[in-house]
Amino acid sequence: HAPIPMDSTVAMLNFDMVGRLKDEKLLVYGVATASELPGIVDSANAAGPKLKVKGIGDGFGPSDHSSFYGKGVPVLHFFTDQHPDYHAATDDADKINAPGTARVVDLAYAVARRIADGPARLTFQRAAVTQRMGGPEGAQGPRPYLGSVPDMAGDDAVKGLKLQGVSPGSPADRGGLRAGDVVVEMDGKPVTDLYTYTDALYAKKPGDTLRVVVLRPPAGAAAGAAPERVTVQVTLGQRGQ
Repeated sequence: HAPIPMDSTVAMLNFDMVGRLKDEKLLVYGVATASELPGIVDSANAAGPKLKVKGIGDGFGPSDHSSFYGKGVPVLHFFTDQHPDYHAATDDADKINAPGTARVVDLAYAVARRIADGPARLTFQRAAVTQRMGGPEGAQGPRPYLGSVPDMAGDDAVKGLKLQGVSPGSPADRGGLRAGDVVVEMDGKPVTDLYTYTDALYAKKPGDTLRVVVLRPPAGAAAGAAPERVTVQVTLGQRGQ
């Protein structure tokens, strides 16, 4: 339900967790989603007080930019990295690095200005997959990695969790999961939404074999055709490896 038609959307810039700049380090995901983006980010950073920017190519990730990338829109996700207070009640306002946040915003504005003033639209491209951020290091031991990309928007009509993609070469990809699959069961546990999906996944550990049941639209079938119930087995990897 995009307020701007997707064919008029030039890029999506996402700011998810930019309040904890530390040691001048800033992660920028999605730099490989358009051929022009690495140069744009580098030149914008060089024009002001420089940050230690690490560009990461992949446009999929557990945040709002992912659905735009899935629709063929170049994306950038600005991120000052995980911290021990992630999703915790201890993530208080006095821990925000306000001057650091302003520096991230200044850089992002310079990037947006270059994109807007460019002679042509960005050239969208599919990026090679990279490992994405998980939970706080050591908080719950090694985190399992599946490589599925959930449809974060959700759909009330779908009873399960629809996948908008799978990361190439990931356990999900090797196990046979596909974009468009609706996960309805994981290791015997019903999956009704993102929360039951996440609970079932993180009850496992890296190296475990997971039985996943999905509803899959039949290949070449007419719209409205009943989906097939498909069972696949995947061996979970470990985040960060």
